[in-house]
Amino acid sequence: MRAGWIVVMAGALAAPLTAQAAPKAVKNAAQDMMDGRWRGWLQQPDQDSIRVSYDVQHVGKHIVITLTGRSGVTYDMAGAKVKNDVLTFDWNTGPASFLYCRLSRRDGMTFEGICNDRSPGETGSGIHLWMMMTPPGT
Repeated sequence: MRAGWIVVMAGALAAPLTAQAAPKAVKNAAQDMMDGRWRGWLQQPDQDSIRVSYDVQHVGKHIVITLTGRSGVTYDMAGAKVKNDVLTFDWNTGPASFLYCRLSRRDGMTFEGICNDRSPGETGSGIHLWMMMTPPGT
């Protein structure tokens, strides 16, 4: 019995040893957010919703989101990240006014959530709004 064990071990040692690195997981951009023009809505409490679009682009490790309103005004979102199906970013809406946005993926594709004021703004009252983002082709 012991001799058989030695033969098996000798055969295993005689086999060529090749060092293979474990494949690294490469995050696919489509897993967090698809590039392209997303459709969406904004709505403040007690107001009508506003149709908007979001241009999403991956640049290196960063997600760049530009919101375009119905009048053509654009806003660049800062620090956009997707983690565990939650999209977060900061939105500079004007002088001394910043919104922190947190949107959850609700159907495997669409993001929906709220943006809250990080500063009191010029009026001293906080801004709160609902936001939805639907990916291209849906």
